[in-house]
Amino acid sequence: MRISVLGASRNTGRYFVEQAIASGGDFDITVLARNPDALGFTSDEMQKIAVVKGDALVRDDVARAIKGADVVLCSLGAKIDGLRKPQDMGVEETGTLHVLDILKETRQENPPHVIMVSSTGVGETNGNYDVPYVLRPLYSIFLKAPHKHKTVTEAAIKDSGLPYTIVRPALLTNGEATKKYRADIGVCGYTISRRDVAHFILEQCVLKNNFPNASPSIAY
Repeated sequence: MRISVLGASRNTGRYFVEQAIASGGDFDITVLARNPDALGFTSDEMQKIAVVKGDALVRDDVARAIKGADVVLCSLGAKIDGLRKPQDMGVEETGTLHVLDILKETRQENPPHVIMVSSTGVGETNGNYDVPYVLRPLYSIFLKAPHKHKTVTEAAIKDSGLPYTIVRPALLTNGEATKKYRADIGVCGYTISRRDVAHFILEQCVLKNNFPNASPSIAY
């Protein structure tokens, strides 16, 4: 299985690649990276992936990274560091729209499975039924801007006609992988570790394809 990952340099995308390699599965993994030398993978892991140097904001770079893929994981998002202005705001929208446009032009037959990492409180969950009541002010104030981009991206994926899964994690943490979480349509919870999101994507979305053309939420 050929898997292309956008957003593999950190967080969920990076953990997905690490877990896919550790699983010993028959995967050919390609990652897109602005600075391949800055990727945090071990030398052993680097030997087991192909790296395309480029930017998710540049269409031609994305095209090179996803060529021939069976699965395209879009784990893109702004880099948020405390109260500082987020970096790369809207990258998930621009990068994923590039993916969709390229695939609709070049892969009308046998298109790949597109998987997007989104968030609870986005899309039809904008009514917050999958967000705990006490967290709703935080979502509406601090996550308003990134969620605006995620909402546009989700809608574009659903309208693309491509096979997809949109994964909506609760508030993300840097905790370990517990492999004990709840994942289904409308699951409501407070947090989930990025490693557990990666585990869910690998085991349930890639290997088992348990949520075709659906938008499951995931939380503890």
